[in-house]
Amino acid sequence: MKFKAEQHFRMADTLLEKALALTDMSHAAKLVAMARTFRRLAVRAYMATDADMKRRDWSKYSGEAMLPGLIDPPSPWDSLLEWQRYAADLDKMPPSKTMRLLLEEAEETIVRKKLGLL
Repeated sequence: MKFKAEQHFRMADTLLEKALALTDMSHAAKLVAMARTFRRLAVRAYMATDADMKRRDWSKYSGEAMLPGLIDPPSPWDSLLEWQRYAADLDKMPPSKTMRLLLEEAEETIVRKKLGLL
């Protein structure tokens, strides 16, 4: 059974809402991790339908690197083009765990904008 990207994003948002309402931090951390997984599933589901988005090899993003300077991320209300430029700028920087998280966030926002969820 295939799920649509919108369904994965909805589940991620639901899990995040539940995590914010909890007082048990260990359980909340698990729900936040599950929400991140569902957001990545949504991006992968959308990438299968959009030839313009490329899959990344995340294996090279495992090291720690000092960043020469971070690029300010656009706001969620900025245009799709602005977010695509931001992701391209991040691609030019040396790969690291921090860059992976920033690239994942950029990809998620780009997909949400393309789906009309933002």
